[in-house]
Amino acid sequence: MGSKIYYITVLIFFSLHLHAYELYNNIVEDRVWKRGETLLKFLDENNLPLSLYYNLDDDEEKLSSDIRSNTVYQILRDRDHSIRQVLIPLNEELQIHIYKQGEGNYTLDIDPIRYQTRDRVLVMHLDSIFSKDVVKKSGNFPLAVGLEQLFKNQVRFDRMKKGDPVVAFYTEKIRMGKPYGTQKIKSAMIETGKKKYFQVLAEDGHYYDDKGRTTSGGSSFIVPCKYRRISSRFTLKRWHPVLHKYRAHHGIDYAGKIGTPVRAANDGKVIFMGRKGGYGNTVVIRHEGGYKTLYAHLSRFNNKVRSKYVKKGTIIGFLGNSGMSTGPHLHFGLSLNNTWIDPAQKIVITKQLSGKKRKAFMQRVAVYKEKIEKVLNEEKEETGDGESRTN
Repeated sequence: MGSKIYYITVLIFFSLHLHAYELYNNIVEDRVWKRGETLLKFLDENNLPLSLYYNLDDDEEKLSSDIRSNTVYQILRDRDHSIRQVLIPLNEELQIHIYKQGEGNYTLDIDPIRYQTRDRVLVMHLDSIFSKDVVKKSGNFPLAVGLEQLFKNQVRFDRMKKGDPVVAFYTEKIRMGKPYGTQKIKSAMIETGKKKYFQVLAEDGHYYDDKGRTTSGGSSFIVPCKYRRISSRFTLKRWHPVLHKYRAHHGIDYAGKIGTPVRAANDGKVIFMGRKGGYGNTVVIRHEGGYKTLYAHLSRFNNKVRSKYVKKGTIIGFLGNSGMSTGPHLHFGLSLNNTWIDPAQKIVITKQLSGKKRKAFMQRVAVYKEKIEKVLNEEKEETGDGESRTN
């Protein structure tokens, strides 16, 4: 275990980019996961025990099949070029970790990815193309993608003019010395055409403009059942309470009373109704646009809708505790083109904040507006010509 911790520490503090570096008595390589590559093929080609794959349980095997092409992964070698460790990201939070224990013996674990975070501020004025400028000034491609997604329903990026100001407060993830994964944008402002557009992250995890309105446009997905509380949210890393291993949690768990009606979250066709491993009694519905919804741990089904096209709100089953479950709840999953996404991103519970929530949010908006004006004024004083900077 000591050597495992040591070599992870070595990897954390060295920046790697498609080269091999000699670290003390070891060599670290960055590689790219090729399209069509499999874990079994990787083990075979690198003379690693195939038993590492065959000993995986069903969930681990499925996770290993989710490695995306073009994923950058690391191999740490001894001086004799034998493999000491392998780190292969499965998603933003979990990775396959293969490491040597003794002579020729290897172990495979699924571990949390270790990364650092730091608060950052982007201040820039448009020079040519929005996304290109963001990457140039921040060195952070995921930030550019996040900002475009955040303002896509407010701003025509192709109509922005040179000199238009952009400010973003965000938390940056750093892994292997480089920005990594989704960046948490806390507040951002884009000014174009003499109009300012704001997006601020609220306590509920959704973004709203400076009037407390959501600009996501929403979707027609609804919360599928009445519930007492959300017992588990969508996450790429969770300590499983039954398996006692790290697993991604691809959905939202709505804890409630057994027998509570579960309804279709949107119009679609029921394409599966039956037992599904640890999910227990499960219904899957296919919707337009490449979406599918999954409803798991049901106590029983509404057999009248089996293989039928259903309207949003139609009862498809009843909340239960079947399968691998620690208590009565509905596990609700949402996928787009067979990739799990956070259902909360597609369920808009409110179009506009009101009451105490709006009051608290507007106080937050005021704080960020003041910060934005401050950094813009500081930049003007420091550069005198609108030159962009990042902190």
